Amino acid sequence: MDLTELKWTKNVNHQGDDKYWAYQNVGPVLNTFRLNWKTEQAENARKPEESELILLRQRTKVTHIVKLLNKTLYEDPPDGESSISRLVQVVWIADYWSVPPEQDIVFGYHVHLDGGKVMKLETPTFNKHWGSRGGLVKFQNHVLKVLKLKP
Repeated sequence: MDLTELKWTKNVNHQGDDKYWAYQNVGPVLNTFRLNWKTEQAENARKPEESELILLRQRTKVTHIVKLLNKTLYEDPPDGESSISRLVQVVWIADYWSVPPEQDIVFGYHVHLDGGKVMKLETPTFNKHWGSRGGLVKFQNHVLKVLKLKP
């Protein structure tokens, strides 16, 4: 698997009390879904480019890696907080929803990222840990190993 476009991370939460995890049951056709942002975060939703990858986190776990399929922002009638979305395709999804990988193990250091905005992986904290270890490329290779996507 090629993770060279893995440049972003985003914290997500399921809206409602019918499920514990967001985006757990993605559709069978091409594994696509619309990744949500709050209405006021439209500018943030535009930041990632088409074909870039986002590592999704929820409840301190890593649950998905998704690929942005276009630059289109979809605006839905408000259904609570989220009404802006982007079309994404699942590149990787947790095998066992009872024990998805811990974000600290996937990142290789203690991660404290809140909110639902998409963030560049290369934050000052990320660079402090990964800068002397080979940077983003080494992190991408680390993710491949941790998620068992590379022999």
